[in-house]
Amino acid sequence: MLLLGSGIPAARAMQFELVPVSPTEIIIGGRGEIVEGDSTRLDRALASVSPGQTLLSLAIDSPGGSVLEGELMSRTIRGRGLAVVIPANSKCVSACFLLFAASTHRLASSDALIGVHSANEGGQETGNSLAVTTLMARSAADLGVPPAIIGKMVQTTPGRVEWLTHDDLLSMDVTVFNTDAASASRSAGATTTASIRPVVPEPAPAPPQLAAPPPPSAVMAGSNDRRAWDAWLGSLRGGVRDGALYARAQIQQSRPVSCVQPKGMAQADFQQGCLEYQRRATAVDARKRASADYAAGWDGISQRVTPTQPVEAEFRGAYFCGRRVVKLTLSVYAPTAGGPREALFSFGPQANASDIANGAFIVQGSIDLNGGSLQLSPVKWVSQPPGYQWLGLTGRSDDGGRTFSGQLLQTTDCTAFTLRRSTVAELAPTK
Repeated sequence: MLLLGSGIPAARAMQFELVPVSPTEIIIGGRGEIVEGDSTRLDRALASVSPGQTLLSLAIDSPGGSVLEGELMSRTIRGRGLAVVIPANSKCVSACFLLFAASTHRLASSDALIGVHSANEGGQETGNSLAVTTLMARSAADLGVPPAIIGKMVQTTPGRVEWLTHDDLLSMDVTVFNTDAASASRSAGATTTASIRPVVPEPAPAPPQLAAPPPPSAVMAGSNDRRAWDAWLGSLRGGVRDGALYARAQIQQSRPVSCVQPKGMAQADFQQGCLEYQRRATAVDARKRASADYAAGWDGISQRVTPTQPVEAEFRGAYFCGRRVVKLTLSVYAPTAGGPREALFSFGPQANASDIANGAFIVQGSIDLNGGSLQLSPVKWVSQPPGYQWLGLTGRSDDGGRTFSGQLLQTTDCTAFTLRRSTVAELAPTK
Protein backbone atom coordinates (compact mmCIF):
# COMPACT_ATOMS: atom_id res chain seq x y z
CA MET A 1 0.00 0.00 0.00
CA LEU A 2 1.25 3.47 -0.76
CA LEU A 3 1.36 5.40 2.46
CA LEU A 4 2.07 8.91 3.52
CA GLY A 5 2.40 8.14 7.18
CA SER A 6 4.57 6.41 9.70
CA GLY A 7 5.52 3.52 7.40
CA ILE A 8 3.55 1.08 9.57
CA PRO A 9 0.87 -0.74 7.52
CA ALA A 10 -2.63 0.56 8.21
CA ALA A 11 -4.42 -1.80 10.55
CA ARG A 12 -7.92 -0.41 10.87
CA ALA A 13 -10.27 1.98 9.16
CA MET A 14 -10.89 5.51 10.27
CA GLN A 15 -13.83 5.55 12.69
CA PHE A 16 -16.50 8.17 12.02
CA GLU A 17 -18.88 9.27 14.78
CA LEU A 18 -21.71 11.79 14.85
CA VAL A 19 -21.23 13.99 17.94
CA PRO A 20 -24.21 16.24 18.88
CA VAL A 21 -23.06 19.54 20.43
CA SER A 22 -26.54 21.06 20.73
CA PRO A 23 -30.12 20.03 19.86
CA THR A 24 -29.62 21.30 16.30
CA GLU A 25 -25.84 21.14 15.78
CA ILE A 26 -23.54 18.23 15.12
CA ILE A 27 -19.86 17.51 14.46
CA ILE A 28 -18.58 14.43 12.61
CA GLY A 29 -15.50 13.03 14.28
CA GLY A 30 -12.99 10.96 12.30
CA ARG A 31 -10.22 9.12 14.14
CA GLY A 32 -7.67 6.54 13.07
CA GLU A 33 -5.48 5.58 10.15
CA ILE A 34 -6.68 6.26 6.60
CA VAL A 35 -7.28 3.00 4.75
CA GLU A 36 -9.08 1.88 1.63
CA GLY A 37 -12.84 2.41 1.89
CA ASP A 38 -12.65 5.41 4.23
CA SER A 39 -13.96 7.75 1.52
CA THR A 40 -17.09 5.59 1.30
CA ARG A 41 -17.41 5.57 5.09
CA LEU A 42 -17.13 9.36 5.12
CA ASP A 43 -19.92 9.63 2.55
CA ARG A 44 -22.12 7.39 4.73
CA ALA A 45 -21.43 9.51 7.80
CA LEU A 46 -22.40 12.66 5.92
CA ALA A 47 -25.57 11.03 4.62
CA SER A 48 -26.59 10.05 8.17
CA VAL A 49 -26.83 13.69 9.33
CA SER A 50 -30.49 14.63 9.67
CA PRO A 51 -31.74 17.36 7.31
CA GLY A 52 -32.74 19.54 10.25
CA GLN A 53 -29.28 19.45 11.82
CA THR A 54 -26.47 21.90 11.16
CA LEU A 55 -23.11 20.27 10.49
CA LEU A 56 -20.48 22.43 12.15
CA SER A 57 -17.32 20.66 10.99
CA LEU A 58 -15.40 17.45 10.42
CA ALA A 59 -13.05 16.91 13.37
CA ILE A 60 -10.02 14.75 12.53
CA ASP A 61 -7.35 12.94 14.55
CA SER A 62 -5.22 10.76 12.25
CA PRO A 63 -1.58 9.67 11.82
CA GLY A 64 -2.04 9.34 8.04
CA GLY A 65 -2.27 6.25 5.86
CA SER A 66 -3.28 5.63 2.27
CA VAL A 67 -2.41 8.47 -0.09
CA LEU A 68 -5.00 7.45 -2.65
CA GLU A 69 -7.82 7.22 -0.13
CA GLY A 70 -6.79 10.60 1.29
CA GLU A 71 -7.02 12.06 -2.20
CA LEU A 72 -10.58 10.76 -2.61
CA MET A 73 -11.65 12.08 0.80
CA SER A 74 -10.14 15.47 0.05
CA ARG A 75 -12.33 15.74 -3.05
CA THR A 76 -15.43 15.10 -0.92
CA ILE A 77 -14.36 17.73 1.59
CA ARG A 78 -13.66 20.35 -1.05
CA GLY A 79 -16.77 19.51 -3.10
CA ARG A 80 -19.12 19.78 -0.10
CA GLY A 81 -17.45 22.81 1.45
CA LEU A 82 -16.81 21.05 4.75
CA ALA A 83 -15.02 22.79 7.59
CA VAL A 84 -12.17 20.66 8.97
CA VAL A 85 -10.95 21.08 12.54
CA ILE A 86 -8.03 19.44 14.36
CA PRO A 87 -9.20 19.42 17.99
CA ALA A 88 -7.15 19.77 21.16
CA ASN A 89 -4.69 16.94 21.88
CA SER A 90 -5.09 15.67 18.31
CA LYS A 91 -2.83 15.32 15.32
CA CYS A 92 -3.12 15.34 11.54
CA VAL A 93 -0.08 13.90 9.81
CA SER A 94 0.90 12.98 6.27
CA ALA A 95 -2.07 11.83 4.15
CA CYS A 96 -4.39 13.45 6.71
CA PHE A 97 -2.89 16.80 5.69
CA LEU A 98 -4.68 16.48 2.33
CA LEU A 99 -8.03 16.37 4.14
CA PHE A 100 -7.12 19.43 6.17
CA ALA A 101 -5.83 21.36 3.15
CA ALA A 102 -8.97 20.54 1.11
CA SER A 103 -11.21 22.51 3.45
CA THR A 104 -12.03 26.15 2.78
CA HIS A 105 -12.47 26.55 6.58
CA ARG A 106 -9.35 25.15 8.30
CA LEU A 107 -9.27 25.22 12.08
CA ALA A 108 -6.69 23.85 14.52
CA SER A 109 -6.36 23.89 18.28
CA SER A 110 -3.27 25.67 19.57
CA ASP A 111 -1.91 22.37 20.90
CA ALA A 112 -2.78 20.27 17.83
CA LEU A 113 0.05 18.74 15.79
CA ILE A 114 -0.01 18.98 11.99
CA GLY A 115 2.85 17.43 10.06
CA VAL A 116 3.96 16.56 6.52
CA HIS A 117 6.50 14.38 4.75
CA SER A 118 6.94 12.55 1.44
CA ALA A 119 5.19 9.35 0.42
CA ASN A 120 6.64 5.93 1.12
CA GLU A 121 6.05 2.35 0.08
CA GLY A 122 6.49 -0.13 2.90
CA GLY A 123 8.40 2.53 4.82
CA GLN A 124 10.86 3.05 1.96
CA GLU A 125 11.27 5.77 -0.64
CA THR A 126 10.89 4.11 -4.06
CA GLY A 127 10.40 5.29 -7.64
CA ASN A 128 6.70 4.66 -7.17
CA SER A 129 6.51 6.72 -3.97
CA LEU A 130 8.51 9.56 -5.55
CA ALA A 131 5.95 9.78 -8.34
CA VAL A 132 3.14 9.85 -5.76
CA THR A 133 4.91 12.58 -3.79
CA THR A 134 4.99 14.71 -6.95
CA LEU A 135 1.29 14.13 -7.51
CA MET A 136 0.58 14.97 -3.86
CA ALA A 137 2.55 18.18 -4.11
CA ARG A 138 0.57 19.21 -7.16
CA SER A 139 -2.74 18.43 -5.43
CA ALA A 140 -1.65 20.45 -2.41
CA ALA A 141 -0.75 23.40 -4.64
CA ASP A 142 -4.18 23.20 -6.29
CA LEU A 143 -5.72 23.36 -2.80
CA GLY A 144 -3.90 26.61 -2.08
CA VAL A 145 -1.12 25.27 0.16
CA PRO A 146 1.82 27.73 0.16
CA PRO A 147 5.02 26.66 -1.65
CA ALA A 148 7.04 26.68 1.58
CA ILE A 149 4.85 23.99 3.10
CA ILE A 150 4.86 21.95 -0.12
CA GLY A 151 8.65 22.14 -0.02
CA LYS A 152 8.63 20.66 3.48
CA MET A 153 6.39 17.83 2.27
CA VAL A 154 8.65 16.95 -0.66
CA GLN A 155 11.99 17.30 1.13
CA THR A 156 11.14 15.42 4.34
CA THR A 157 11.99 11.76 3.83
CA PRO A 158 9.94 8.82 5.16
CA GLY A 159 10.57 8.13 8.83
CA ARG A 160 10.70 11.84 9.63
CA VAL A 161 7.91 14.40 10.11
CA GLU A 162 8.12 18.14 9.54
CA TRP A 163 5.73 19.71 12.04
CA LEU A 164 4.10 22.91 10.83
CA THR A 165 4.73 26.02 12.88
CA HIS A 166 2.20 28.63 13.96
CA ASP A 167 3.42 30.85 11.12
CA ASP A 168 3.01 27.97 8.65
CA LEU A 169 -0.62 27.55 9.72
CA LEU A 170 -1.34 31.25 9.42
CA SER A 171 0.17 31.27 5.91
CA MET A 172 -2.51 28.78 4.78
CA ASP A 173 -5.35 30.70 6.47
CA VAL A 174 -5.78 28.32 9.40
CA THR A 175 -7.83 29.59 12.34
CA VAL A 176 -5.88 28.66 15.48
CA PHE A 177 -8.13 28.49 18.57
CA ASN A 178 -7.92 27.89 22.32
CA THR A 179 -11.57 27.01 22.89
CA ASP A 180 -13.55 23.89 22.00
CA ALA A 181 -14.05 22.71 18.42
CA ALA A 182 -17.75 23.60 18.29
CA SER A 183 -17.21 27.19 19.45
CA ALA A 184 -14.30 27.61 17.05
CA SER A 185 -16.40 26.31 14.14
CA ARG A 186 -19.23 28.71 14.93
CA SER A 187 -16.92 31.72 15.26
CA ALA A 188 -15.23 30.89 11.95
CA GLY A 189 -18.60 31.09 10.17
CA ALA A 190 -18.15 27.60 8.80
CA THR A 191 -21.58 26.23 9.75
CA THR A 192 -23.76 25.03 6.93
CA THR A 193 -26.65 22.70 6.38
CA ALA A 194 -26.13 22.55 2.62
CA SER A 195 -22.83 20.72 3.01
CA ILE A 196 -24.55 17.46 3.86
CA ARG A 197 -26.67 17.41 0.73
CA PRO A 198 -25.50 15.32 -2.22
CA VAL A 199 -23.39 17.22 -4.68
CA VAL A 200 -24.72 17.14 -8.22
CA PRO A 201 -21.71 17.45 -10.55
CA GLU A 202 -21.88 19.82 -13.45
CA PRO A 203 -22.16 18.15 -16.85
CA ALA A 204 -18.74 17.35 -18.23
CA PRO A 205 -17.77 19.30 -21.35
CA ALA A 206 -18.09 17.42 -24.58
CA PRO A 207 -14.76 15.81 -25.57
CA PRO A 208 -13.11 16.96 -28.79
CA GLN A 209 -14.13 15.13 -31.91
CA LEU A 210 -11.61 12.41 -32.67
CA ALA A 211 -11.22 9.76 -35.29
CA ALA A 212 -13.42 6.73 -34.66
CA PRO A 213 -11.58 4.05 -32.69
CA PRO A 214 -10.43 1.02 -34.69
CA PRO A 215 -12.15 -2.36 -34.35
CA PRO A 216 -11.31 -4.37 -31.20
CA SER A 217 -7.67 -5.40 -31.19
CA ALA A 218 -6.49 -8.99 -31.41
CA VAL A 219 -5.49 -8.73 -27.74
CA MET A 220 -9.04 -7.82 -26.80
CA ALA A 221 -10.47 -10.57 -29.05
CA GLY A 222 -8.30 -13.14 -27.29
CA SER A 223 -9.32 -11.85 -23.86
CA ASN A 224 -13.03 -11.79 -24.81
CA ASP A 225 -12.84 -15.35 -26.14
CA ARG A 226 -11.14 -16.48 -22.94
CA ARG A 227 -13.93 -15.01 -20.81
CA ALA A 228 -16.57 -16.69 -23.00
CA TRP A 229 -14.66 -19.98 -22.74
CA ASP A 230 -14.52 -19.78 -18.93
CA ALA A 231 -18.25 -19.00 -18.79
CA TRP A 232 -19.00 -22.02 -21.01
CA LEU A 233 -16.87 -24.35 -18.92
CA GLY A 234 -18.43 -23.06 -15.71
CA SER A 235 -21.93 -23.77 -17.03
CA LEU A 236 -21.30 -27.49 -17.60
CA ARG A 237 -22.74 -30.10 -15.24
CA GLY A 238 -22.60 -33.86 -14.66
CA GLY A 239 -21.04 -36.16 -17.21
CA VAL A 240 -20.65 -33.39 -19.80
CA ARG A 241 -18.41 -31.46 -17.41
CA ASP A 242 -16.49 -34.63 -16.53
CA GLY A 243 -15.79 -35.22 -20.21
CA ALA A 244 -14.63 -31.63 -20.77
CA LEU A 245 -12.31 -31.72 -17.75
CA TYR A 246 -10.92 -35.06 -18.90
CA ALA A 247 -10.09 -33.59 -22.32
CA ARG A 248 -8.47 -30.56 -20.68
CA ALA A 249 -6.28 -32.73 -18.49
CA GLN A 250 -5.10 -34.77 -21.49
CA ILE A 251 -4.30 -31.65 -23.52
CA GLN A 252 -2.41 -30.06 -20.63
CA GLN A 253 -0.29 -33.24 -20.38
CA SER A 254 0.31 -33.19 -24.18
CA ARG A 255 -1.50 -36.48 -24.59
CA PRO A 256 -3.88 -37.45 -27.43
CA VAL A 257 -7.54 -37.15 -26.47
CA SER A 258 -9.49 -40.34 -27.17
CA CYS A 259 -12.76 -39.39 -25.39
CA VAL A 260 -13.17 -42.96 -24.19
CA GLN A 261 -14.84 -42.55 -20.85
CA PRO A 262 -13.37 -43.99 -17.66
CA LYS A 263 -15.33 -46.86 -16.13
CA GLY A 264 -18.61 -45.88 -14.49
CA MET A 265 -19.24 -42.63 -16.41
CA ALA A 266 -22.21 -42.15 -18.76
CA GLN A 267 -20.98 -42.72 -22.30
CA ALA A 268 -23.10 -40.15 -24.15
CA ASP A 269 -22.67 -37.21 -21.75
CA PHE A 270 -18.97 -37.85 -21.22
CA GLN A 271 -18.22 -38.03 -24.95
CA GLN A 272 -20.29 -34.92 -25.64
CA GLY A 273 -18.27 -32.84 -23.18
CA CYS A 274 -14.95 -34.32 -24.25
CA LEU A 275 -15.53 -33.81 -27.96
CA GLU A 276 -16.85 -30.26 -27.53
CA TYR A 277 -13.83 -29.29 -25.43
CA GLN A 278 -11.50 -30.80 -28.03
CA ARG A 279 -13.27 -28.93 -30.85
CA ARG A 280 -13.07 -25.59 -29.06
CA ALA A 281 -9.47 -26.11 -27.99
CA THR A 282 -8.41 -26.89 -31.56
CA ALA A 283 -9.97 -23.64 -32.84
CA VAL A 284 -8.38 -21.54 -30.10
CA ASP A 285 -4.99 -23.12 -30.64
CA ALA A 286 -5.15 -22.23 -34.33
CA ARG A 287 -5.97 -18.58 -33.53
CA LYS A 288 -3.16 -18.38 -30.97
CA ARG A 289 -0.62 -19.73 -33.48
CA ALA A 290 -1.82 -17.23 -36.10
CA SER A 291 -1.60 -14.15 -33.82
CA ALA A 292 0.76 -13.45 -30.93
CA ASP A 293 -1.53 -10.59 -29.83
CA TYR A 294 -4.53 -12.94 -29.69
CA ALA A 295 -2.43 -15.39 -27.65
CA ALA A 296 -1.41 -12.59 -25.28
CA GLY A 297 -5.04 -11.62 -24.74
CA TRP A 298 -6.11 -15.24 -24.23
CA ASP A 299 -3.30 -15.99 -21.77
CA GLY A 300 -3.63 -12.65 -19.98
CA ILE A 301 -0.11 -11.61 -21.00
CA SER A 302 0.58 -7.90 -21.50
CA GLN A 303 3.26 -7.42 -24.11
CA ARG A 304 5.73 -4.54 -24.01
CA VAL A 305 5.12 -2.06 -26.79
CA THR A 306 8.18 -1.10 -28.83
CA PRO A 307 7.94 2.21 -30.71
CA THR A 308 8.46 1.85 -34.45
CA GLN A 309 9.36 5.53 -35.04
CA PRO A 310 12.48 7.43 -33.92
CA VAL A 311 11.99 8.60 -30.32
CA GLU A 312 13.28 12.08 -29.52
CA ALA A 313 12.54 12.01 -25.77
CA GLU A 314 11.03 9.67 -23.22
CA PHE A 315 9.24 10.64 -20.00
CA ARG A 316 8.33 8.33 -17.14
CA GLY A 317 5.93 8.92 -14.29
CA ALA A 318 2.50 8.04 -12.98
CA TYR A 319 -1.11 9.14 -12.71
CA PHE A 320 -4.01 8.72 -10.30
CA CYS A 321 -6.98 6.59 -11.38
CA GLY A 322 -9.50 6.13 -8.57
CA ARG A 323 -7.66 4.36 -5.77
CA ARG A 324 -4.82 3.23 -8.02
CA VAL A 325 -1.51 4.69 -9.15
CA VAL A 326 -0.79 3.79 -12.77
CA LYS A 327 2.68 3.76 -14.30
CA LEU A 328 2.97 6.08 -17.31
CA THR A 329 5.61 6.26 -20.05
CA LEU A 330 5.40 8.90 -22.79
CA SER A 331 7.69 8.26 -25.77
CA VAL A 332 7.74 11.41 -27.90
CA TYR A 333 8.47 10.76 -31.57
CA ALA A 334 10.73 12.95 -33.67
CA PRO A 335 8.67 15.68 -35.42
CA THR A 336 7.56 15.29 -39.01
CA ALA A 337 7.36 18.14 -41.50
CA GLY A 338 4.04 19.94 -41.29
CA GLY A 339 2.38 17.46 -38.95
CA PRO A 340 1.43 17.52 -35.27
CA ARG A 341 3.58 15.96 -32.60
CA GLU A 342 2.96 12.27 -31.92
CA ALA A 343 3.85 10.18 -28.89
CA LEU A 344 3.24 6.71 -27.51
CA PHE A 345 1.24 6.73 -24.25
CA SER A 346 2.10 3.46 -22.45
CA PHE A 347 0.52 2.51 -19.13
CA GLY A 348 0.80 -0.40 -16.74
CA PRO A 349 1.03 -1.52 -13.12
CA GLN A 350 3.48 -0.14 -10.60
CA ALA A 351 5.76 -2.57 -8.78
CA ASN A 352 3.94 -5.27 -6.80
CA ALA A 353 0.57 -4.37 -8.39
CA SER A 354 -1.52 -6.86 -10.31
CA ASP A 355 -4.89 -5.16 -10.87
CA ILE A 356 -3.77 -2.91 -13.74
CA ALA A 357 -3.17 -4.13 -17.29
CA ASN A 358 -0.48 -2.97 -19.71
CA GLY A 359 -1.60 -1.05 -22.79
CA ALA A 360 -0.61 1.71 -25.18
CA PHE A 361 -2.05 4.15 -27.69
CA ILE A 362 -0.87 6.96 -29.91
CA VAL A 363 -1.50 10.55 -28.80
CA GLN A 364 -1.26 13.60 -31.04
CA GLY A 365 -0.99 17.33 -30.45
CA SER A 366 1.73 19.62 -29.12
CA ILE A 367 4.52 19.39 -26.56
CA ASP A 368 7.38 21.81 -25.98
CA LEU A 369 10.36 19.69 -24.94
CA ASN A 370 12.20 22.79 -23.71
CA GLY A 371 9.44 23.73 -21.27
CA GLY A 372 5.99 25.19 -21.59
CA SER A 373 2.70 23.57 -22.48
CA LEU A 374 1.67 20.02 -23.32
CA GLN A 375 -1.62 19.17 -25.05
CA LEU A 376 -2.09 15.65 -26.41
CA SER A 377 -5.22 13.75 -27.50
CA PRO A 378 -5.55 9.98 -28.19
CA VAL A 379 -5.98 8.95 -31.82
CA LYS A 380 -5.12 5.23 -32.21
CA TRP A 381 -4.83 2.18 -30.01
CA VAL A 382 -1.64 0.13 -30.19
CA SER A 383 -2.57 -2.39 -27.51
CA GLN A 384 -5.96 -2.08 -25.78
CA PRO A 385 -6.68 -4.21 -22.70
CA PRO A 386 -10.36 -5.23 -22.33
CA GLY A 387 -12.48 -2.54 -20.71
CA TYR A 388 -9.84 0.20 -20.83
CA GLN A 389 -10.44 3.64 -22.38
CA TRP A 390 -7.81 6.02 -23.72
CA LEU A 391 -6.92 9.37 -22.15
CA GLY A 392 -5.68 12.80 -23.15
CA LEU A 393 -3.10 14.98 -21.40
CA THR A 394 -2.96 18.70 -20.68
CA GLY A 395 -0.19 20.24 -18.60
CA ARG A 396 3.02 22.19 -18.63
CA SER A 397 6.68 22.26 -17.59
CA ASP A 398 8.22 25.08 -15.56
CA ASP A 399 11.74 23.64 -15.37
CA GLY A 400 12.88 23.62 -18.99
CA GLY A 401 11.22 20.36 -19.98
CA ARG A 402 12.73 18.15 -17.27
CA THR A 403 9.31 17.45 -15.74
CA PHE A 404 5.69 17.90 -16.81
CA SER A 405 2.53 17.73 -14.71
CA GLY A 406 -1.13 18.36 -15.33
CA GLN A 407 -4.55 16.78 -15.73
CA LEU A 408 -5.93 13.82 -17.67
CA LEU A 409 -8.69 14.47 -20.20
CA GLN A 410 -11.68 12.48 -21.43
CA THR A 411 -12.10 10.66 -18.12
CA THR A 412 -14.05 11.06 -14.90
CA ASP A 413 -12.04 8.51 -12.89
CA CYS A 414 -8.46 9.60 -13.55
CA THR A 415 -7.04 12.94 -12.43
CA ALA A 416 -3.50 14.27 -12.15
CA PHE A 417 -0.31 13.02 -13.82
CA THR A 418 3.39 13.69 -13.41
CA LEU A 419 6.27 12.92 -15.80
CA ARG A 420 10.05 13.14 -15.53
CA ARG A 421 12.38 13.10 -18.53
CA SER A 422 14.49 9.95 -18.64
CA THR A 423 18.25 10.26 -18.79
CA VAL A 424 20.48 8.51 -21.32
CA ALA A 425 21.56 6.04 -18.60
CA GLU A 426 17.96 5.17 -17.79
CA LEU A 427 17.17 4.52 -21.44
CA ALA A 428 20.20 2.29 -22.01
CA PRO A 429 19.30 -1.44 -22.19
CA THR A 430 20.42 -3.54 -19.25
CA LYS A 431 22.92 -6.31 -19.85
